[in-house]
Amino acid sequence: MEPKRASDRERSKLQSERRRIGFHDLRRWLGIRIYGIYARPLTPPDSEPDLPEFSDRIYDARDLEALLELTKRPELEMPEAFVRRALAKGDVCEAVVHEGEIVSYCWMAFTPTHDSDGVYVDFGERHRYGYKGFTLPQFRGRHLRRYYNPFTDAYCISRGATHAIAFVDVSNQASMRSTIGMGNRRIGFAGYLKRGRLFIPFRTPAVRRRGFRFFVPSVPQSHQD
Repeated sequence: MEPKRASDRERSKLQSERRRIGFHDLRRWLGIRIYGIYARPLTPPDSEPDLPEFSDRIYDARDLEALLELTKRPELEMPEAFVRRALAKGDVCEAVVHEGEIVSYCWMAFTPTHDSDGVYVDFGERHRYGYKGFTLPQFRGRHLRRYYNPFTDAYCISRGATHAIAFVDVSNQASMRSTIGMGNRRIGFAGYLKRGRLFIPFRTPAVRRRGFRFFVPSVPQSHQD
C-alpha cells in the first residue's frame, strides 16, 4: 500500500473515532441522541434466493407459542416478556431459520413503538418501521436478511406499507454500512435531548415530511416539534 494512501486511511479512522467519542459524550453528559434516518421503497421478490440451508418466516400474534419456543436461547437476546408485548401490539418478527433454529431476525412495526427510556418512535402510515435486528455471530457476514428482504417486503405491502424506515445512531459505523447495504438511503437526521422530565426532539425537513419523529406520550404534542 502506498504511504500516502495508508496515511489517509489512518487519518480517516482517527476522525471516525473522534466523532464516535464526541457523540458518546453528547449522550452521556448532555442527554443528546442523534440518529440518521434511513428509508427505502418496498420491493416484492422476483425470484427465490439460492439458500437451500435456510428459510425465512414471519411470526405474528398467532405464532406466539412457536416463537417463544424458538427464542428460549439466551444468545438470541429476545426475552419472553418482550416477545409477548411486541406480538400483542401487532408487531411481527421476520426470522431466518437454519436447521430448525432462528439465526437472524428483525422486528417490524406498523404503529408507534417504544424505543427506550420512555421515548417512542412514530412514522408515516405508509411506512413500516424495522427495529431490534440481530444475527448470531457465526452467521454474520453472510447477508442473510438482505437475501430475504423482498419476501418480507411482500408481507409489508400486503399490510398497506410502501416504504421501510429505520434509524441508526450516527456513531455506529457498522450498522450504517449494513443499513445502506440493504438498499436504504439516508433521508436526514432526527434525535432528541432528554434530561429528567425535559424532552426536546428535533428532525430535519425530509424526515418531517415522512412523518418520522421521536416523542414521549406524557409531553404535550405542541412541545414536541
